[in-house]
Amino acid sequence: MANQKRIATYRGTANQKRIATYCGIAAALVSLGAILLATLVAPPETFTWQGKALSDMGRYGAPTFPIFNGGLILSGLLGFPFIWLTWIMSRNALERLGVALLALAVVGMIGVGVFFLDHTAVYLETSLHGVAALAVFGIAPFASWVYGTGAALAGDSRLAIASFWFGNVHPLAWLGWIFSVGGTATSSAWFAVPEFVVSVAFSGWIVSLAFTIRQRDDGELDAPNR
Repeated sequence: MANQKRIATYRGTANQKRIATYCGIAAALVSLGAILLATLVAPPETFTWQGKALSDMGRYGAPTFPIFNGGLILSGLLGFPFIWLTWIMSRNALERLGVALLALAVVGMIGVGVFFLDHTAVYLETSLHGVAALAVFGIAPFASWVYGTGAALAGDSRLAIASFWFGNVHPLAWLGWIFSVGGTATSSAWFAVPEFVVSVAFSGWIVSLAFTIRQRDDGELDAPNR
């Protein structure tokens, strides 16, 4: 019954579905584009791959401040229509839980841009940047894994495998970085590299999800026991 109601709600919204899909793809491209552009124009004292984090490009007063933070905020805002579409097109509870986790990760990404490094010099006495960054990097892989489990239960093996492996990139990137810097996570050397790798993985999952959902038949929602 719940699936039938969602189908009825979604009828006649082909244009909304298409626009929401494009928003998801645009969100992924905007976030990565903003990061790459910022790395290209950032002076060495602002950012280097060897000694800085990506968030240093969004630090208050940095010349790349508007590019980096503006790109993340815009990307997050573009992501909300896609999150709505993904929720509507979900086929079971696990897929919806994955979408909910995706929403939290996107909120975290917006938070990274809003609560930029040294934002306490402008507003608030407590820095929330770390919390926002943790929300993105910590929740994103679980969103992929949980949604992928739901896709597997729905018989969508291709999307399930893609979701699992995009999620697996996250811990592999962080473990690879830890081993490369001598087995400690306290060093900041090359910290931007795993950050960028997991950002690419997160964006790649969003794009694969967008194309898959765009091609999905609304009738799939009406399958039994889902």
